Amino acid sequence: MNGRRGLALAFALAAALPASAQEAAPPPAEAGRKIYVYSCQRCHGLNLATNGIGFDLRTFPEHDKARFVRSVTHGKNAMPAWGGTLKPEQMDLLWAYIGSVNGWTASASAPK
Repeated sequence: MNGRRGLALAFALAAALPASAQEAAPPPAEAGRKIYVYSCQRCHGLNLATNGIGFDLRTFPEHDKARFVRSVTHGKNAMPAWGGTLKPEQMDLLWAYIGSVNGWTASASAPK
């Protein structure tokens, strides 16, 4: 009977592995929030509310993602360029986070 129990346990573990190995990725806005906290918050403030150093991202135009990507990639005024640090996918996640805080429509803030 030990052989059967061991075999049953092996099958149970094998069946459980795909579920635990395939942890769901966080929603784009949550993943973007984590990047924002680490990379942007010190200048652009908590929840996009500037502390007087960086641009107030609560006022960023909903339909101007190209400007956002250009500014983040190449820098603007006192803001350094992040193109060598952040990947395009990470910029998409940041955009999704900004959209979620600003209450934009899902289509405007969804990563593309």
